Amino acid sequence: MNSRVGEKISVCLLTYNHVDVIESTLRSILDQTITGYEVIVSDDCSTDGTWEHIVSLSAGDARIKPLRMSHNVGMPENASFAVAQSIRPYIALLHHDDLYRNDLLEKWAGVLERHQDIGFVFNPYEKYGKGIVEIEGIKGNYDGLIRSERIVGSNFLESFLFRRWGCPVRGTAMIRRKAWDEVGGIRVQFGLLADIDLWMRLSMRWHVGYIDEPVIAVRHQRPDYYPDIYKGGQWSWVRQRMLYEIHAANRLEYLNLKSARGGLSWWVFRLRLSMETIKWLVYALVRSKPSMIATSYEGATSYDLWPLRVFRWVLQRVIPHENSISS
Repeated sequence: MNSRVGEKISVCLLTYNHVDVIESTLRSILDQTITGYEVIVSDDCSTDGTWEHIVSLSAGDARIKPLRMSHNVGMPENASFAVAQSIRPYIALLHHDDLYRNDLLEKWAGVLERHQDIGFVFNPYEKYGKGIVEIEGIKGNYDGLIRSERIVGSNFLESFLFRRWGCPVRGTAMIRRKAWDEVGGIRVQFGLLADIDLWMRLSMRWHVGYIDEPVIAVRHQRPDYYPDIYKGGQWSWVRQRMLYEIHAANRLEYLNLKSARGGLSWWVFRLRLSMETIKWLVYALVRSKPSMIATSYEGATSYDLWPLRVFRWVLQRVIPHENSISS
C-alpha cells in the first residue's frame, strides 16, 4: 500500500502522564509499512514530563504534531480536540501505552479502502508479555465468534454491543471521518466509556470492519500516581450507571418501541439491567461490603425495575454502614 493511502490517515494519539512508555508507543506508530500519514499527539495536560518528551521527539520527526490541552479534560474531549485538528478521511484513534504492529495502519486502511460502507475497523488484542490474544469484553476463547472482514452493523450491534456489558472494541480503532461526522463524533458526557457509545452509534448507521490479527499489544501500564478513574479494572457504581445509560440511550434510538419486538426488547433490557445491579448488591452482601451497599444509589437509573428499587432500599436500611462494622 503506497503513500496515496497513507496520506488519507490522521493518527490521533491521546496521551496523559505516561512518560516512561510514550517513546516506545510513539516509535511503534512511526515505524509503519506505509508512508504519508500524520501523527497528531494530543496531550491532556500531563504533569510527569510526558509533554516535554513528546516535544523533544517531534523535533526529530516532522510527522509528529504535538498539541497540548490547557487543562485536564479527560479522554473524550481530548479525542474530539485531536480529531478536529485534521481533515483527512481516516482517523486512527490510538492510546499512549499500547504497542502497534508495523502493519497496523496498512491493515486498517485496507479494510476501509475495500469497503466504502464500513464506518470503523478494529481487531483482537494481544496482552503484552503474556502471549494471550482476546477480544475485549469476551472471556475465554474468541475463536469463531468473528471471522468476516465486513460485519453487518446491525448484527454487530445486536449480537456483540447490546448483548454484553463488556465491549469487544477498545478505545483504539480506525474510523472513517464521514462516519464520525455523521454521528456527531464522541459524546463527552459519557466520560471514559464514551467510546462504547461511539461504536454503538456508528454500528447503527455503518457496517463494521474487522482484522482477525492481534495488530495491537495492550500494555495497560498505569503508574502508581495515576488517578484511580483511569486505572483499568476499577469497578464503581458511577461507572456501572454510565454503562447502563449508554446502553439505554442507544436502544431507545435503535428500537421501535411501538412494535411488539421493539417493546419486548426494551423490557428485556430493563430486566437485564436490574438483574445485573442485583447481582452486584448480592455480591456486596455476601462479601460483607457495607460501603458498596450504602453507595449503591450512585448506580440507580430511571430504567430500574421496582423489585430492584425495593431490594436496594431494604439493603441500605438493614445493613450497617462501614463505620459501624468492618468491611
